Amino acid sequence: MFYPVLKFVVKFGLRWYVSEWRLQNLQQANANVPALIIANHPNSFFDALVIAVHQESEIHFLTRGDIFEKPLANWTLRTFFMLPIYKKSDDEESEIKNAFVYDECVSHLKQGTKILIFPEGVSRNHLGINTFMPQGTNALIQRAVKMDIPIQVQPYLLRYSSFDHIPKAVSLQALEPIDSTDFLQDGQVMSTDVLFKAKRAMENELIQEPLESNPDLRKEKEWMRLPAKLGYYTHNWLYQLVKKKVREKTDGTIFFDSLLFGVLLFGYPLLIFILSLILGNIFGFWWGMLFFVLLPFLSYCWVQYEPIRVMSDEMEDRTNRLNG
Repeated sequence: MFYPVLKFVVKFGLRWYVSEWRLQNLQQANANVPALIIANHPNSFFDALVIAVHQESEIHFLTRGDIFEKPLANWTLRTFFMLPIYKKSDDEESEIKNAFVYDECVSHLKQGTKILIFPEGVSRNHLGINTFMPQGTNALIQRAVKMDIPIQVQPYLLRYSSFDHIPKAVSLQALEPIDSTDFLQDGQVMSTDVLFKAKRAMENELIQEPLESNPDLRKEKEWMRLPAKLGYYTHNWLYQLVKKKVREKTDGTIFFDSLLFGVLLFGYPLLIFILSLILGNIFGFWWGMLFFVLLPFLSYCWVQYEPIRVMSDEMEDRTNRLNG
């Protein structure tokens, strides 16, 4: 029950963050078969959100294990359908811990849940595909086949207009799924060959350039010009304040998009709700209701009408650890 609600909230919230979607061949992804979803990894946790809201089935995400260390973080991340995967450099018991996680993943696959893993291992704000770290992906494929789960590998490709600017254009493309049972040899699945085929298909399809916006789409939103201006004047001060704080926390890292979206997704509705209650108590219910409806509408028009800025270069030197 929680997953559909969370998915709806994130998908709805993305309307205030992404003004142009390019969705290609999503029908390739079969919602009714066990699948290991893989994708390029240019934009940290934001990548997983983009894939999840456009996938019919429930998804569990494999992500870096070091962020699960504290009990509260472990509970929170698992509540949001994330599972840890550990590196030898971060944990001496990584092999043992990962074995339990892989078994948990196989259990989810049996129940029809999809598992999302990024074979590059580490996210970088870049336009290409880095070398795959195949250990986790290979282990999951082999475990699933041993448990008689006819797992498919479903590749996706992600592209962004930028990693720093809002609104943004986002492209999500599903490639042809790969049936792991086609790679059985003497009772063993050649998982390395599965990954090689997937990576080659991804490299052949990926356009290593920032995603350009479609100018015709903005022309269709000309009716938003006036409410967009009002949205700018009523919200820009708050956005700049939040953006500055997030920038301080994420400067030099890959987490700007993910953290900013998370703060806005949960913080903005709460702020509007509280202000609406205050206005409603002072001026009456309908004034509070008007504020509650009008302000999000104006901010939506502002985001949707604002021109999409395209990044000028890559930021591969950014780290994948938050600042203290």
